[in-house]
Order: sequence, then structure tokens, then C-alpha cells
Amino acid sequence: MQGNTLTLLLSILVAASILLTQAGCIVCGLAAAGSAGAGFVSYKKGDLEVTEPISYEEAFTAVDATIQEMGMQLVKREKQPLVGEVKADSHFGKVTYNLKNKGDKLTYISIRVGTFGDAGFQGQIYSKLKSKYGGNPKIDPNTGLPTK
Repeated sequence: MQGNTLTLLLSILVAASILLTQAGCIVCGLAAAGSAGAGFVSYKKGDLEVTEPISYEEAFTAVDATIQEMGMQLVKREKQPLVGEVKADSHFGKVTYNLKNKGDKLTYISIRVGTFGDAGFQGQIYSKLKSKYGGNPKIDPNTGLPTK
């Protein structure tokens, strides 16, 4: 009887730990499902990442305009047919934009501030960038993510 109780307790602990450690994945999955069709912003390894329904050319033009308007100093601008990288110095720190041509009207954009990323500053930069090619999103100052 005591062995069955120990086994049951151990099973409950394992199940609870799985639920607790995987809760973030469930939330991310629900968020991704809810944002289908829109430019969904996520953070991966410190980068703000978004795929926008704009051309690769429009995205590069928006990055250039954002850098100029925010008073950043251009350090590097490399544009190839399918991928590009732009680096600039700002009062936020070093800003790196990575762009990937995903099709006629689809471009992946990644923004990183500094070495490890800064969600708040990246959200401000994204807001300015998005205003150059589409609606100006409202950014939540606590998360750095666009609000609905």
C-alpha cells in the first residue's frame, strides 16, 4: 500500500512539473494561433522578430528612413537579393536589422539592440519602422510588443 502511495505521489509531481515547465509553450502557441494573418511579433534569443506583408524593397526603405529619423549612425548596410543586414549605432546601443525576402509581398525582419537584446527599445524601433510602411502600432511599454 505504501509503495502505491509513493508511486502516485511521484506521478503527480512529474505531471505537475511538466505542466509548469510547458505552460509558456502553450501560451506562445495560443498567441501564434490568434495572430495568424497579421505581422506577429515575437522575441527569439533576444531579437524582435516579425514577418510583414510588405516587399523586401519596402522593408529596406523603411529601415533606412527609421535609422535617419531616429538619429542613428549607419555602420553597415549589406543588401543581397534574398537577405540583408543593416547595423547602426544609436543612443540605445548597437542596433542590428536582419531582413529576409520571403516572397513578393512578405519580408522577415529581425531587430536587436545590443548584445542580448532590449525588448523595450526594440519595440520603440519597431513602432517607428512600422510607421514607415503601415499603420503605426501602439506599443506596450512593459512588454515592448504592439497592443491591439
